Amino acid sequence: MLTLEETIELILKHRSDYERKDILSMIEEKREELGREVINDESAAMIVARELGVDLHQISPKARQRIVDITEATRSIALTAKIINIGTVRTFSRKDGGGEGKVASIMVSDDTGSIRLVLWDDLTNAVSEDVISIDDIIQVRGAYVKKGLGDALELNLGRMGQIRVLEDYEIEDLGIDFADSSTGDQKISELKDGLFNISLKVKIQRVFRLSTFTRQRDGSEGRVLSIVGADETGTVRLVFWDDKASEMEDADEGEVIQLRGVNTRLNRDGSEVEVHIGRAASIERGLKEKIDAVEAAPSGGVSEPLGMKAIVDLTTGMWDVDIEGKVVTIYDVNTFTNKDGQEGRVRNVILADESGKTRVTFWNDDVDKIEKIKDGDVIKILHGYVKEGFRGGVEFQVGRKAEIHINPKGSKLKKLDVSQVSLQPMAKASRVLIGDIDDQTEGKNVEICGIVVNLSQTITPIYQACPSCNKKLDETDDGYVCKSCGKIDKPEPRMLYKITIDDGSGSIRVTLFGKVGEELLQMTAEEANEMIKKSGKGEQPLVENVDKVVGRYIAIHGRVKKFRDSLDLSASGFEFADPVSEIKRIKEEIQKEVG
Repeated sequence: MLTLEETIELILKHRSDYERKDILSMIEEKREELGREVINDESAAMIVARELGVDLHQISPKARQRIVDITEATRSIALTAKIINIGTVRTFSRKDGGGEGKVASIMVSDDTGSIRLVLWDDLTNAVSEDVISIDDIIQVRGAYVKKGLGDALELNLGRMGQIRVLEDYEIEDLGIDFADSSTGDQKISELKDGLFNISLKVKIQRVFRLSTFTRQRDGSEGRVLSIVGADETGTVRLVFWDDKASEMEDADEGEVIQLRGVNTRLNRDGSEVEVHIGRAASIERGLKEKIDAVEAAPSGGVSEPLGMKAIVDLTTGMWDVDIEGKVVTIYDVNTFTNKDGQEGRVRNVILADESGKTRVTFWNDDVDKIEKIKDGDVIKILHGYVKEGFRGGVEFQVGRKAEIHINPKGSKLKKLDVSQVSLQPMAKASRVLIGDIDDQTEGKNVEICGIVVNLSQTITPIYQACPSCNKKLDETDDGYVCKSCGKIDKPEPRMLYKITIDDGSGSIRVTLFGKVGEELLQMTAEEANEMIKKSGKGEQPLVENVDKVVGRYIAIHGRVKKFRDSLDLSASGFEFADPVSEIKRIKEEIQKEVG
């Protein structure tokens, strides 16, 4: 963790528009705001640095805020990003009678994600006067965060904000490869009702005739045009309105188009999701890219079989998808009465594969088909669908069209050791202070939140595993040997390392393995293994990525385990947390405790 002086020096280095006395004053104000009893000078300085856009975790010419780290509590945004869509300027009458205002929105992205940026009043001149263009790299300062359409976070830039296009030499000095910036493109299989400002790239499969209509509210003429578009995952109806409809009237089947700033909604009967393209959207025509698109169903439906998917890749809204998993948990059969007064039955089972686990729900007659299953059985399910679970996350539903195969021949999952799988918890674990973790907590799933103060660099983060049973291999003079499977010619690298987290009440070592370890280190086990081979140093992946981990504020959940004479946490998942929100939460809890 940086000292107070180190943090102040770094802020002054990257924010020359402030003086030392200004920074000290802001630190003092932050302590008063959040509570002097819960935050010290060092932590307040880190929060001030974050709000001023100084990235203390990556102090280099690349230092900047990342879109993925922006939360509702983030203040004074300093962002460098690529423009991927530009909307039109609109005028409006202010509610307070203060005259006419102007607003325009653009979509920007970096290598971590994309976000809507709303420009107000004079700043809309950047759009109306063609100061900015798609693919420009811009620098934004003084933006603030609020919730917009669909409660999605968006940035707003008012009279105190700044936006400017960077020159080529400035972009080179940053050392950021914006070629990898997120386009925000979503696959058709991921679409669901209520998405706003998304991007989509599709191949046109069918163009319908443009229609005109009269709007009831003002008697004006409207135009609408429907097109069926497709990508590798499915097909969807695209609905173009007014000028966008006229623009697409000459579209050809087979043409590839890029859509940005579009929204989704259900069709009239609520049976399918449609993509709607209005005046704020942008369309790129005649792209040279090739899309291996699925064919539209003759019946006019918009979904296509997705085939076998790893459990970790399941997302809500997937239809006609197959999974295979090993039984981890079997719940009792429950009965219920449906809206027609008829009795039904439901049974839930937790299935796991190499990537994770999910809750699978069987209904009515299918409950009988799994009556004799037991822990360790393998179930293969064809033609199911995925929806959001009642506790969040995703659940796999076994519908009327599904096929169920128990212990299918040739399944590789029979040997799966589920203890080596990164299993995300089905329900959110209870939040605890590290100082409250004791022998009574051993074996329980908990969530902690604090600063990563150490990344162990004493040993390699990689071990070699058996590709058949996933057990750790022994290295001998003749190569790698599995105690169960014998000599292994092609071992599989797996991630395993430790970090230390401190939340002010205490510190604890946390073990990260598999996918969770890869996500925090931001590299795969294969990439880490190659780095070790090239450098000849087992700890090299940890050394090179320490700045991505140490100093980050993180909420991490897992099971408390005894390791020698201490209690450690075996992580099953994590998310980066916002320190301001967490400190306010702690302050509120303290106030409740004291009365």
